Amino acid sequence: MTSSLSLTVERLRMIVRIDDEDVSRADGNGGPDPWHVLVPVNRFVATGEFTTATIACCPGCGPDCFAIEARIRREGDLVRWEWGRRGAQWERERRTTLFDAAAYDAEVARVGADHSWETAERRAGRLILTGLALPSGIEGVKVRADRSGKLEVWLEEPDEYQIFVSVPWDEKRPDESAAEVRAVLAQPAARWPARWYSIQGGREDPPSYAGPSWQLEKF
Repeated sequence: MTSSLSLTVERLRMIVRIDDEDVSRADGNGGPDPWHVLVPVNRFVATGEFTTATIACCPGCGPDCFAIEARIRREGDLVRWEWGRRGAQWERERRTTLFDAAAYDAEVARVGADHSWETAERRAGRLILTGLALPSGIEGVKVRADRSGKLEVWLEEPDEYQIFVSVPWDEKRPDESAAEVRAVLAQPAARWPARWYSIQGGREDPPSYAGPSWQLEKF
């Protein structure tokens, strides 16, 4: 027997319902920020390999503190979820739920195409990071507007460096601003207006791809 899935964004939280049961806010939890599950890719999309999506988390701290996670895989005409608390110690407590693949795909596509929850900042961030080609080893993390009228793009070389690229933007023109930022990031990394920080504390050598204008970020 298959179950039904409903995905909605309510007050900037992704709410997951299985057979009309709210599993995101059960036991005092909260739904994840939609940014974490929809940008830069829709993490609910089912493929032939297991992928993961946070479906509930600590309402105060977010998924880094506590999370209920779904492992998602397509199996023919079905989509399998193995879901429960994150971590190997909770493996035996995970539940398995099956969805009709066609209905599942339609719901995931619908929520992925609904951008009504986005502010101008979040819209620009999605347009910047989705499909963004970056140098090998560098990943997009998030985009935020700072008080100086710039968009700051947060990139990472995992376990090595955090990289911050700041570009002026116009809140009233998020699409055009996003295009301008992508044009900057399409240049060789050495030409980015960037700041860097070593995740491995105490190291003062910049990334090998840094340009002469890159500055050390001091927190």
